[in-house]
Parts: sequence; structure tokens; C-alpha cells
Amino acid sequence: MQVRASMCRNCAATCPILVTIDQGKVLRVEGDREAPLYNGYICPKGRAIPQQHARANRLLHSLKRLPDGRHVPISSEQLVEEVTDRLGLIIDAHGPQAVAAYLGGAVQEQWAASSMMVTFLKAIGSPMMFSAATIDQPGGHMALALHGGWAGGRIHPKECEVFLVVGGNPVVSKQHFPQNPAQQLKSLTKGGMQLIVIDPRRTETARRAAVHLQLIPGEDPTVLAGLIHLIIAMDGIDADFIQQNARGVESLKEATRDFTPDYVAARAGVDANDLTRAARLLVEANTGDTALGVGPSFATRGTLSNYLALCIQTLRGFWAREGARVSRPRVLRPRGTWKAQPVAPTPAWGFGLRTSVRGLQQTVAGMPTAALPELMLSNGKDRIRSLFLHAGAMYTWPQQSRTIEALSALDLFVIHDLELTATSALAHYVIATKSQLEIPAITHLGEVCGTVHPGYAWTEPYAMYQPATVEPPPGSDLLEAWQIYYRVAQRLGLALEVFDNACAGVPPPKIDMTREPTTDDLYELMCHDSAIPLSRVKQFPHGALFEDAREIVRPRDIECTATLQLADEDMMQELRGIRAEEILARRKTSTEYPFLLISRRMQTSNSSGIRPVATAKVTYNPAFMHPDDLHQLSLVAGSMVAISSRYGSIIGFVEPDDKMRPGVVAMSHGFGARPGVPYDPRRDGANVNQLLDWNDDNDPHHGMPRMGAVPISIRAVDAQALA
Repeated sequence: MQVRASMCRNCAATCPILVTIDQGKVLRVEGDREAPLYNGYICPKGRAIPQQHARANRLLHSLKRLPDGRHVPISSEQLVEEVTDRLGLIIDAHGPQAVAAYLGGAVQEQWAASSMMVTFLKAIGSPMMFSAATIDQPGGHMALALHGGWAGGRIHPKECEVFLVVGGNPVVSKQHFPQNPAQQLKSLTKGGMQLIVIDPRRTETARRAAVHLQLIPGEDPTVLAGLIHLIIAMDGIDADFIQQNARGVESLKEATRDFTPDYVAARAGVDANDLTRAARLLVEANTGDTALGVGPSFATRGTLSNYLALCIQTLRGFWAREGARVSRPRVLRPRGTWKAQPVAPTPAWGFGLRTSVRGLQQTVAGMPTAALPELMLSNGKDRIRSLFLHAGAMYTWPQQSRTIEALSALDLFVIHDLELTATSALAHYVIATKSQLEIPAITHLGEVCGTVHPGYAWTEPYAMYQPATVEPPPGSDLLEAWQIYYRVAQRLGLALEVFDNACAGVPPPKIDMTREPTTDDLYELMCHDSAIPLSRVKQFPHGALFEDAREIVRPRDIECTATLQLADEDMMQELRGIRAEEILARRKTSTEYPFLLISRRMQTSNSSGIRPVATAKVTYNPAFMHPDDLHQLSLVAGSMVAISSRYGSIIGFVEPDDKMRPGVVAMSHGFGARPGVPYDPRRDGANVNQLLDWNDDNDPHHGMPRMGAVPISIRAVDAQALA
């Protein structure tokens, strides 16, 4: 029996773990108390890795779909040959733009696949690289471009006197506080940090808040505009910081003039006194930060919500100043240049490829996923005929029926998967992929993600590497996800390079196309010119803090003339539109659809990951409601109900939660059965995406539809009649 150190890759928190192994069998996974920062933390998903690894229906050989829909085993060599041949025919007949790829959360297990997928598309000449970034939180990317960034980065959490969380629950999601989040928040608030939470539910995070604004879903911009109104009214602007670093404060003041406490309270359903208390905490703090989760993004207008949060930071001067410690230092990436000065705004849209789908185009968040299904169904010149997928589209894309139709229309659909799921059942080729414990672990991914999203990376100079923990099962024929791209490119005579979207302007390392590299070889290339050599990181099996990678924010350049933009005209126009609109017409609730559906994280599940039965008391995703709502509908805990929107209906089971705002229903994504197989709602849960529509309240730029604050109805269902 052996105990080996490794890293959980079930989510982006990448918690260090200890894996107990006996003759190749994974017996137990527990938190690694020798690892810094995490203090031995591990969540139920991490503890369930043994069940994930040993699941009975795991794919040990790749599959090929026959014309009659059946899947039969195929060797990895034959798969590569057939995919190459079919892909070549598509490119010859329709051009490289007919080939697309989509990258989702599954890349957490297969980090090298991200770089290889991007460089593969570049090598064949296709711009059709899509990702979850445009149906998750694209507004963060868009807002930062419109507002401008700060070269010194954000203030270190340990130095924040106030922290504003909007529509997120870091205790469960791990976003913004990835390392043992509950303990982090407890320590920070005990040390004096004031936490403000804006959320329709009193989440595990909100319970630690000094002020919790329990708003009506979808009213995040209203509340944020109200806070800006009060900050200005309280003379809470950091005038010296604004004078040197920002412009547009008078226009922002005018745009938020009518978002008074009384108006915001009446519209958003919050207490005016609580709103004022929250604003006062922001004004009285010398340092702070803001953190947005998926809530504001799902409820539409996510770009505006993110933009207004950035405006709050700038109005208060909540950016790392000269001499401050850098909050996200780099270890396995090249050192940054951190300076106490603005990074000028850049276009968020209006460049790149424009599609034939509603005029949607490439933005700073990437190619619009909202256009992807229609492009697969299009008869136009930009029709996508081949898709390489590393995600569970059936569980993560809106409007499941449209997803089925689009994926079924492809001439070549290739997917990486660990078992035959709802998504991979539609694929022409299912690549049997190694599991996370069979792949070397590295923290490079978190650092890359942290350059484009403040909710990731480490606020201390932490890094870790571990080789694969176990070997694949005897007799299996498994690939790592990156290998399909390398081998197909090799057969097509293409040259590949390491892609790193955070090192623009630096020539990327070339990949040897004559001899297939190992994953470790790719990691070395990905960590080229890193602050700390990967070879040194490998010397610490439990990970380590590398003090010589710490950074201090440097002085402002004398010649710097960049300024942050507080009043981008598109954002101000959208804000004025909110103030002028008919509120109930926008909200779309009615006597027929009186409730608003929001998403809810579960400690035992990811949106599209494998979910072992052992991780949860129930295997379905309950519909959580306030007890008063249940009583009004004559429902009790566990009652079977039909949940309907204007676009579809699902079966669910209600559960009381007195932390919910009345009139709001919360459910988790990532559930539901594979189409065409026997379905048991108590066993499989419900696919919330059946209630959504790609064309519902689309963002005009990145195209993301309404995925939260969805008007729904709830009615009791006779379980016996349903059977």
C-alpha cells in the first residue's frame, strides 16, 4: 500500500491531495495537510475520486459510431487514421473554417489539451475556436476591455478592508477564494474585513457578510448603480486617484443620478438602509475588491454588472498601489511587469470574424458560443461541419433540443470522454481518455486563468507538480486529450507550437513534429521562461511557496498617459435603458410564470463532470424554494413537480430552503439522462437547459442568452400518473 501526493482536478481550485493506492487500486483520497495554503482542505468531489476512477462504465477503448447509431470499439491508431482522412476531405471541400473546436471545464483534467487544441486550429487555418468563456462569464472580459485594467493588479485579499461579492458563492464555487474558501473567509472577516454580498439567496458566503442585499434576480446592475450613486453622494470618491487615473466621473454621476436608495429598494427588493450601509462600508474602507460570480452573467447584462463593479473599484481607488505586494504573482509563467498605473481601454468587439448568425462576432471573450449551434445547422458559407469537443454540451449549453439537432448535423463530431454520456452518445468518434490520476498534475493552468479572470490563480507564489499517480488499467487503449491533435496534425504535415494567450508578443515554442513529446515535454515548453523553473517546482512533492517569485508593484512610468474609462458610452446607454424600461416587462414574470429560476452550486457536482453516486444524499438536483412558497402551493419536501418556462418543461423535486428569497427557485445544472435511454427523474435529475432558449434576451455582442432569472411555473405532479 502506498500514499502518493497529487492534485484534485475536479475544479479549478486544484486542491492538493494524498492518494492511497493498493496494487494499482485507488482506495482513498484525502486532503494533503503538508501542502501550504490549503490546510488539508478537500471537498466531497475530491473525496469521491476513488469512485470516479473505478466506475464500472468507464471507457477503456475509443468508440466509433456506426450508421445505425451503435458504437463499437476502435483502436486509437485506427481512430487517428479515420479522423485524419475525414477531416482532410472536409477541409478540401469546404475550407478550414468548416472545422471548429470547443473547450469547456473538462480541460481542468487535461491541461495540455488546451494549448494543443488552439494551435491545431491555427495550423489548419480555422478561426473557429469556441469555449465556455462566452456562456459563463463573458462580461468580465468585455467590461475590463471597456473600462481598462490596472497594471499593478488587484489588492491582495489580506489587505482588503472591504470585499464585495455579487452573485457568487465562493465557499462552494471556490471562485475568488480557491484555497479552503470557508476558512479563508472566516480568517479574513475575523481579521476585520467587511464582506458585502449581493445575492437572492443567503448563501454560505452571505452568512459571513456584514451586509447582505437579497435582491430580486436580474437586478444586479440596479443595485450596483445604486451603490455608485451613494458613493458619489457621500463624497466617497478618491479624488486624487481619479484625477490622475480616470475619466468620465461626471457622466457616470449623471447616469446613476436617478438610482436613489428608494428607487433601488423598490425595484430590486432590497432594504434602502442596507444599501446605504453597504455604500458606507465601501466609502469608509481604504482598500477593497469586488468579485462577480455567474449570477449576474446568467441573468443577462453581465457586461454592465462587471463594468459597474470596476467603476466602484476605481471610484474608491481600490487598486494595488506602488510598494504593495502583487496579489497574483507568477511562478510557472514568465514574471510580470507590475506597475501602479492604468492599462488603457481597448475595443471589446468590432474586430475579428463576424458570423452569419444574428451578426454575432468575435469579441475579447472569444468566438460567440451562442452562434455555434446555428453555424452547425447553417446552409451558408460559414457552416461548421466538423467539431472537436472537450466538454459536456448536453449539460452546459442552453436549449438541449437545439444542441441535439446541431450535433447530429455534423459530418464529423469527435469528443473526449471517460464514459458514454449524453453528449458523447451523439459523436462519430469517442476518444477514451485518461483520467486525472493517470496524467501529470501542474498548477500552470491556474496562473493562466488568473491573467484573464480575477477569480483564479493564487494570491501567494504557490506552485506544484506531480507525475501521474497511477497507470491506466491493464489492456486499455487510452489517449490524453492533446494526443489526437498532435497525431492528426502530424499525419496532415502541419507544424504546431505551444499556445499561451497571456504571453502576447513572445514567440511561442515550437513542438517537435518528428518525435511525439510526452506530457512532461509539453509542460516544459508551456513553462518556458517561467519565474521559477519547473525542475525546481518538481522538487517539492506537496507544492511550495517560492519566496523569490514574490513581486512588489513598481512606480508609475513618468510617460504613462493611459486613463481608466468610467463612462463608456455603450455601458451608459445600457444603464439609462434600465432606468427607463418597464420593469415587469423586462423581468417577464406573470401569473402564468410567477417564479424566477436561478442557478445554484452543489458541493457534490460540477456542471458537466462525472458525478459518482457516492458523493450525494440524493442523485437528482432539487428545486430549492422558500417554505412559504411551498406552503402556498400545498407542496412538501420531496414533492414531484413540473417546472415550466416559456420554452420547455422538466420534472423536479422541491426542497425547502428558508435562505431563499420568496418567489425564487434555485437548481443546479449538469443533471438529466441521456436521450433515448430509460429516464428516472429521481435517479437522473433534470436538465435545466431544457427551460432555456438560445434566442432569449441575447447579449448583442457575445450573444449569451438568459440562463438565470428565468420566469417559471411550478405545479404538482402525480408520480403514479407520470409512471
